[in-house]
Amino acid sequence: MIKHNKGVRDFFKNDYPKLYLLSGSQITTKINSKDKSRIGYYCNVLAITWLAINQLEDTPQHPYRTIIVERFVKRKRMIDVREMIGYCKCTSNQRANQALKKFAEIFKQEQIKNKVYPLLEFE
Repeated sequence: MIKHNKGVRDFFKNDYPKLYLLSGSQITTKINSKDKSRIGYYCNVLAITWLAINQLEDTPQHPYRTIIVERFVKRKRMIDVREMIGYCKCTSNQRANQALKKFAEIFKQEQIKNKVYPLLEFE
């Protein structure tokens, strides 16, 4: 699980900012399956990312969407996210790992459902 989560962390640290810039700094959830260019693929991956984020649970018990958006998209410190979700250090770190795992599962499902190939693997 930790190896898997490291791949998702690396995606948000390295790949997401590049995808965001390549898309013209516009966040969309529309998939353009007709555009087979490299930029089209990158825009589709960004759209899949936000489709997956929007499907994450965001309840007080499982604040997955809040954790992903605040910690990994907006790059806030974990201590600030901890205060936002109201958990101690240990529990908030567990929830962050669960959020990353859930994001990876939904992301892969969305890629397959929307036929965005090649599949992006978090290894």
